[in-house]
Amino acid sequence: MLNRWFFGHFFCHCALWIGISNASAAEPVATREFEIRNDRPFLGGQEVRLWGIRCGNAIHSEVVTQRHIQNLDNMVAHGINLIGVYIQGSNAGWPDPNVAANGFTRDGLLKPEFAERLERIIREADKRGMVVMVGLFTPRKDQEFYDDAAIQQAIEQAARFLSTRKLKNVFIDIMHEFSHPERIDKEIFREPNGEQKKAKLTKWFKDVAPDIEVGICPDADTQTKDTYPGMDVRLIQKDMPIATTGFVVNVEMLRQDVYQNDGVFGEAGIAAVYRDCETYKAAENSAFMFHSAFVQGITNNSGTAPHAEMGGYGRKVSDRGVRFYYEWVRDNVGRYEYPRHVPVSKTP
Repeated sequence: MLNRWFFGHFFCHCALWIGISNASAAEPVATREFEIRNDRPFLGGQEVRLWGIRCGNAIHSEVVTQRHIQNLDNMVAHGINLIGVYIQGSNAGWPDPNVAANGFTRDGLLKPEFAERLERIIREADKRGMVVMVGLFTPRKDQEFYDDAAIQQAIEQAARFLSTRKLKNVFIDIMHEFSHPERIDKEIFREPNGEQKKAKLTKWFKDVAPDIEVGICPDADTQTKDTYPGMDVRLIQKDMPIATTGFVVNVEMLRQDVYQNDGVFGEAGIAAVYRDCETYKAAENSAFMFHSAFVQGITNNSGTAPHAEMGGYGRKVSDRGVRFYYEWVRDNVGRYEYPRHVPVSKTP
């Protein structure tokens, strides 16, 4: 007698590939390919400088995904050409940090609706010459997998989906905040023996999609390293130092607003963001993704998060937003016209 796991596995697997097939009956067109050469990022064979935003819950729902797509033109007009999205949703903030959606089933299958939204946002980004960091797993969600076999299947499913659909303008964060001391349960995502575990996770992905760059972001407050055998991109977070070797991406800068009052930074918080921008601008082997409760949280005090839109200048409750970051990139780096940033004239 066939058991519940078999039926769940069989029907979800069929739904995934039927959904993909229906999304595009024709052979998919390849996006531009993201690569790293000599510690520098390239897209479609052209060197690019990346300025990003962490949009951890961008595929949470159809409405949220569409809001992000509708704001991509505004992003590139302000010089932003990198977004970070996660299949397992990121910290949702307040009032419920665990409410973010999970794009995988418990046995590691990629849910069709998440696959469709992920492909759509990646292709829309490619139309504008943008890069997408695709995160697979996050703290708070790893415990929803049955076991390591389900984790391996999830990695292989994501890799096969991206490869089969020819979605190449991407790089991967397999496990965000590896070895988080409080929010990660599965042993394969924790120290000890972190280097070997990270190498195993990466091999599972690269065996299916060898041409997609992969990294694993460590938790900043632990001793786990930001390098390991098989790594392509050196992922860090928060205030971790920028190494002089490798292409370094800070996938989660220190957040300067709080989920209970998202989009309000004050002068000190805005100044801290500007200092981070200057630091990363000076390090040519690096990129970072601006992180805020306003962009990533779900509901929050504003009641309307996550916000794909830039909103206001973030100095007070009546002016919630991250417009100050957008305008800093535009004014100090330039608007983005693939493959380069074009300086803009400042109004006298």
